[in-house]
This record gives sequence, structure tokens and C-alpha cells, in this order.
Amino acid sequence: MRKSTIIGAVLVGGIALAGCTPAEYDSDQPPAPGTPPADAPKMAGQASSGEHGASGPAAQLLSNRQQVLSLAQLATTKATSPQAKEVASELQQSATEQISELQQHAGGGAAQSEPADASLSALSGPAFDAQWKQKVLALVDEAANLARSAQSDAQLKELAGEIANEQQEITAKLNSTS
Repeated sequence: MRKSTIIGAVLVGGIALAGCTPAEYDSDQPPAPGTPPADAPKMAGQASSGEHGASGPAAQLLSNRQQVLSLAQLATTKATSPQAKEVASELQQSATEQISELQQHAGGGAAQSEPADASLSALSGPAFDAQWKQKVLALVDEAANLARSAQSDAQLKELAGEIANEQQEITAKLNSTS
């Protein structure tokens, strides 16, 4: 095939695809079926939870605590380090209590069980302990940040303070594990 034929085909394909991109100006044509309205809220990056897709500090903390509970449950059976098992047990107890309280603030609904991390579930021994520790530290740090943003919510202020204090204790314990 000649080089000019290939270049021509690429240019024609590019022009055809250019017609498929969204217009930069308003059109009098109706949107394609399934296209969200222009004023639809953007959901990217927002945590949601509950049956009605509630969002906000309570829902975000609820999602975080459910993830922590899932990791804690996994570590009670898979962790090899006694310190990791001890921290997992503490996390399991506190996360269960916090989930119950947060469900009331986030609009109720049944507890959504977060599936355990598949890549973490496949690990064992010291490799599991190390990856579990990293994932828990990330979630605990995230919870502390969410708790700080929830301090302005009068109903969440006490729980947010507990979560922030817990973050410091858990971080110290995890950093002392080998």
C-alpha cells in the first residue's frame, strides 16, 4: 500500500471521528438518549453510601469505616503478626460501633458490607501483614481528614473527635509493628 493512501485514510478517519466529539457551542439538536442533562451534578470523586446515594461527611466516614471493618475482619484470620491481629481486633470493634452511629447520620439504611481487597486476600504471611498495614494506615489517615471536615457538623462532632483520636493511636500501634 502506498504511503499517500495510508495518510489519506488516517485523515479521513480523523475527520469522521472529529464529528463524533461534543460541540463546544450550544446546539438546537436534542441530546442523544441517555445523555445526562448539562446541569446534572458531577459525582466523580464523591463517596456515596446508603440506599438513596447520600453524600457528605457522614456518608464518606461510613464508607471509610466499612472498608476498615472489612480489612480488620480479613486480618483477624490472615495476619501473622500478633500486633497486627490485636490492632485488627480493636479496629473491628470500633468500626462496628462507628458504622452503627454513622448510619443514623447518613440517612440510615442497612450496613453495606465492603468486599475484602482481592489482591490483599491473595497474600499471606509477612507480605499480607505489610500490605494490610499500608492499606489500613491510608484508610485511617483518610478517616482523620474526613473527621476534621465533619467537625462543623454538630451531630458528628463527638464521633469525629473519637475517630481523629483513634487515628493517632492506630497509627502509633501500626508503626510499632514489624
